[in-house]
Amino acid sequence: MKAVSFREMRNYVSQEVFMRIKAKDIAKDLGLSTATVSLAINNRPGVNEDTRRRVLEYIESKTAEDEVSGGNEKIIRMLAFLEDRPYWDSSENTRTYITFEQASRRARECGYKMDLVTVIRGKDDMGKFLEECIRDNVAGVYVNAAYMEEDDYACFRNFKKPFVVCDQDFNDLHTDNIMLNNHQGVIMGMDYLFDNGHRDILYFRNTNNFYNMYERREAFNRFMEKKGLQSRRNERIVDIGGGTQEAYEGMQRYIEDKKHIPTAIFSENYEVTIGISKALENNGYKIPDDISIVGFDTIPDTALMDYQPTCICALHDRKAYVSIGRLLERIEGDVEESVKIYVNTELIIGDSVRSR
Repeated sequence: MKAVSFREMRNYVSQEVFMRIKAKDIAKDLGLSTATVSLAINNRPGVNEDTRRRVLEYIESKTAEDEVSGGNEKIIRMLAFLEDRPYWDSSENTRTYITFEQASRRARECGYKMDLVTVIRGKDDMGKFLEECIRDNVAGVYVNAAYMEEDDYACFRNFKKPFVVCDQDFNDLHTDNIMLNNHQGVIMGMDYLFDNGHRDILYFRNTNNFYNMYERREAFNRFMEKKGLQSRRNERIVDIGGGTQEAYEGMQRYIEDKKHIPTAIFSENYEVTIGISKALENNGYKIPDDISIVGFDTIPDTALMDYQPTCICALHDRKAYVSIGRLLERIEGDVEESVKIYVNTELIIGDSVRSR
């Protein structure tokens, strides 16, 4: 395998690793731990270069085997629309992996094979990718559209192949929209804090701006306004940083600047939860004795936390399963109407919230 940069590795993995190859299978065949394989796939620190290359070469060989075995499988294509970034945080990689794995499983149950194509805003022409779908005679398209905007979506309005749109709502009556119920999740977490006596609550957000994040911030504002806990929109939303390290550093600065420490925090995703928790603990704050935390997303097993987080579990796997089911109905011609489907979240109660 030729030498490649981290960026090239990331692009390669994003296109290939999410096929039918599972991390646990790679780990078993290579004699590695699943955690090590995950770090290599996601281009994260903690794994040496030789091991990373072993994982990538394994993926390349398995992909080549798939191409040789080929066949006349019916294809469903997942188009993952992404912003142009030098790297993607682990939460995004994890979501993509879970989504593709679950969608692929559902597709295989019905005799279809799935492949994945990434589309980068500002670099790739979505219209050409849709032409490729027609040329390759794919049966249907699963559009992972969280980062899409109206202009990006425009070419889909005349697209004739069956498709569904996930994690975005363009009010297009031409097809179905399947989304996480971000509002339900945030309100459920905020109700839990409120019922435990918390009124001084801040929302710590990351720097990502896309549909799911907008929906979560809107739900927080609505809750705070309804309860009379803020006088203007976004008054209690704090931009703390992007990934785990950025959130940690942002929280460090926040504390050093002696800004207001509330009794409770709602964090926008698990990386924010991890980052702010570590910063608070390093500065002598105890969770939940001094401050309570509820976060959106479950915390990965690889993250070592000093407490069991109370969190909103986003059922990405269930959303993918439902989405493929709806797409298969469109492929088979069983539906005429278009629908919006919201996949609800679940509240997992840990020990990170203290009653006041």
